[in-house]
Amino acid sequence: MPPDGLERHRHASSPLHRLDARVKLLGAVALIVAVLALPVVAWRGFGAVGLLLAFLVGLSGIPPRELARRWLGMFVLVAFLVAMIAPAHPDRPQYGLAAVAVGILIKNGLALLTMIVLAGTTPFARLLVGMRKLGMPAVLVATLQFMERYRHVLIDEVDRMATARRARTFRRGGALSWSILGGLIGQLFLRTFERAERVHDAMIARGWDGTIPSDF
Repeated sequence: MPPDGLERHRHASSPLHRLDARVKLLGAVALIVAVLALPVVAWRGFGAVGLLLAFLVGLSGIPPRELARRWLGMFVLVAFLVAMIAPAHPDRPQYGLAAVAVGILIKNGLALLTMIVLAGTTPFARLLVGMRKLGMPAVLVATLQFMERYRHVLIDEVDRMATARRARTFRRGGALSWSILGGLIGQLFLRTFERAERVHDAMIARGWDGTIPSDF
């Protein structure tokens, strides 16, 4: 599977790329906590964080178009969640529904952009090594490692399953119905579960001790 837009830029040589992964992880977590701790209508605080992120984006050298594409894909989910949270927010009577909704959208949008910049300037293997050095549980780090490793495998398998289904379904439209998608998801779950068992058995047979060697 060809790399996506962010993966093509993870091995660049900008100052932000060369920064230690542990520093970037701690900085990203600190910035996200600071953003989420701001009041829901802290417009000046949002502007300051936005300027900082704009500086970091320029420093990274990643094309803003690539970041915006990934950001918009995740922001749709955030907007859906805000539509359910904003009406019941405790600050709604004071500031109004529109201001609260916009504030929540901005806060979550800035947090998302922070994580996207982190992911776009740090190879995933370096992030995992940084997590281990910061003391995160080895089981959690190993789980994240396998999630990333088999993500492309599962995406390719979904494409093959969808293509096979279309080849056997004589329809004019290319989109699959919800019932067909539900069946594909169920089959994918079963195949994923079976693959996980086979991989685990193979790893145990090869002396798996719960740690993943790394060159970083």
